[in-house]
Amino acid sequence: MESTLRKQLGPQEIAALSSVYIDRGVKQDAWEILEIDIDGAILKARVRMTSFFVSPTDPGGFHLTIFSTQEFLAQLANIYLHVAAGYQAKSRETWMRECAISSRKVVRDPENIRVELDFFGQKRLGDSLAMMANGRVYDDQGGLFTARLKGLLR
Repeated sequence: MESTLRKQLGPQEIAALSSVYIDRGVKQDAWEILEIDIDGAILKARVRMTSFFVSPTDPGGFHLTIFSTQEFLAQLANIYLHVAAGYQAKSRETWMRECAISSRKVVRDPENIRVELDFFGQKRLGDSLAMMANGRVYDDQGGLFTARLKGLLR
C-alpha cells in the first residue's frame, strides 16, 4: 500500500505533536528493586516506582512504561548473571545484547510491580557468560508486559 502522506514539520508543529512524557516525564521516572528470589534458572523480583510522571493525556493515571521496564529488567539480568557466575558484588561489565518487550495490558500499580525471569541457554565463552531469558512483568490488577532478553557478562 502506497502512502500519499507528506508533511514538513517545524519546531512549533513538532512541539505540539510531541509526547510530554518522552520529552520531560521519562526523566522523572525512578524505581527500586525491593526483593529478589533466585531459584535455579528462575528469578522473581518485586519493584516499585519511587517517582513517576503521570501523562496529562492518560485518564487512568500512572502506567508503567517500556522505558522503565527495560531499565529494571537490565538491572535484574545484570544481578542474575553475576550471581550465576559466582560473584558477590558487581565486578564485571554486563551488556544487554537484545531486548524485546511487549505491553499486553497496562500495568497501573506503581507500588507492587512483579517480575519473573526464566533464564536459559547458558553459554560460557572464555571468561564471559551469556544467557537468555523470557520474562513477565505484571501487577495484581492484570497488567502484563512480556519480554525476551539476551545478556552477556564480560
